[in-house]
Amino acid sequence: MFQQLRRLQAFAQKHFPCLQSAIDNVLIVEIGYYQEQGRPLTIKGLLLLKLGAPATVRRHVQRLVDLGLVHKRRANHDGRICHLEIDPEMRMRFAKYLKLILRL
Repeated sequence: MFQQLRRLQAFAQKHFPCLQSAIDNVLIVEIGYYQEQGRPLTIKGLLLLKLGAPATVRRHVQRLVDLGLVHKRRANHDGRICHLEIDPEMRMRFAKYLKLILRL
């Protein structure tokens, strides 16, 4: 059991070194979930999930954007709205991580 947990931990450290806190992980998962559902989140939608203090959530989202893990895309119908999307490379990394988990 612990050998498998070590493998998971090693994979996460190698492929996700930029996800430094639990809120980073939660934000990535929530943004990715809504993106998969075809309903990409906005900052406001993310704040409505009450994942943390608004300033903290905004700061962490901006950090993920600055690192290139999350992209902001302007809505076609309203240029004021930014949809959040996971970088395609990050999505592939998470797909590999999920496969590793499911094999255990």
